[in-house]
Amino acid sequence: MSATTPPSSPTSAATSTTSTTGTSPLGGQVVGGFLDALAAKQPVPGGGAAAGLVLATAASLGSMVLRYSVEKPAFAPHRAELESILAELDRMRVEALAAADADARAYAGLQSVWKLPKEDPSRAATMRRAAEQAIEAPRRVMTLASRLLDLAETLPDRTAKSLASDLAIAALLADAGFRAASANVRINLPLVGDAAHAAAESARLDVDLAAFRRRAEALEARVR
Repeated sequence: MSATTPPSSPTSAATSTTSTTGTSPLGGQVVGGFLDALAAKQPVPGGGAAAGLVLATAASLGSMVLRYSVEKPAFAPHRAELESILAELDRMRVEALAAADADARAYAGLQSVWKLPKEDPSRAATMRRAAEQAIEAPRRVMTLASRLLDLAETLPDRTAKSLASDLAIAALLADAGFRAASANVRINLPLVGDAAHAAAESARLDVDLAAFRRRAEALEARVR
């Protein structure tokens, strides 16, 4: 939160916090427990879970900024839209954690394919399906991150100035989540078995990453 004194906390039902506890395996963990698991010598949680958690953190910060802002008289003309954005960010927090859990399941699927004998005639097709699933989960994180940035870009003039740094951090964390998820997409592209498609998708990722970074940094500069 910014160094300036934050406004008093709102209390209306419209701004109550939606809990993510128990909504997914990851959502039910405490931070310390998750970090211990992430640091352990085990396949999951890994980078995909970290990417989803970073994005969920970005959405949480955005929600906090809106909860402090939505009832301010200065933003009364925007209240309905701000409440709609708040509800979407609350859902996004849950969806980001669900995508992180899906990434873990997809990685487990890949592991099972790697254990198949190389001479198994079904191995190539099974690997392709598993790789596609392992790409789908981080793609979902990227899609959510893009939407978060779309929403964040509409907020600088309609949220509390004292929380400008929190809004900037939400955008920068969305960028981090987007980039982290893209790394999991990129590493799994060759496993689909189509080299030309993998090269084209990788090149498209480079373009998307550069564009996302520019937008996140522009928002950060805008709210300084």
